Amino acid sequence: MNYPPALSPRDSAATRPFPDGVPAGTVHELRAPEATAGHLAWAARLLAPGTGPVLWASHAAYPPGIAWAGLDPARCLFAEARDDAEALATLELALRGGMAGVAESATCPRLAARRLALAARQGGSVGFLLRHATRRTAQDSTAFASRWLVTPAPGGRLLAELLYAQGAQPASFLMDMETEHGPTPPAVTMAPERRRAG
Repeated sequence: MNYPPALSPRDSAATRPFPDGVPAGTVHELRAPEATAGHLAWAARLLAPGTGPVLWASHAAYPPGIAWAGLDPARCLFAEARDDAEALATLELALRGGMAGVAESATCPRLAARRLALAARQGGSVGFLLRHATRRTAQDSTAFASRWLVTPAPGGRLLAELLYAQGAQPASFLMDMETEHGPTPPAVTMAPERRRAG
């Protein structure tokens, strides 16, 4: 596979996926293949420049890995939802209240995507929905401001492919994830998935 040139956190803003930062009032879907966690690192990297609190609703949240990606875990309020519906509702509540948020959900019905987008606009906040999913699913929604597929790439990098964005063409970004914490995270591969019965 031919990869695009790698970007580092020090590259000029003009070369970054969001040159002026992730726009307020938007929610984005980050996908990753099963048994990978690049979308968590990508979300943390995109939220790192901010200063406000972040709700992080994911069973796989790993503070040292989040810190390695550049987001201070002290800014995060960690929560573990019982199921997808609770994860989506928690993210919606955070966004409507003006708080940045990250939630993990195996599915996202189109109605839920529209509710998240509306909540982000109302709260002027930024949200990321994390899913282990393929490039296309039956639930794809244009309510998200963008949709990404994040996969591991050689050299400890992440390949972030922009699958969809309002008013933008598909693109690929190869992100050099080396930070002041070193080139390799303590455990970006998170704990095994735990699902509660009921």
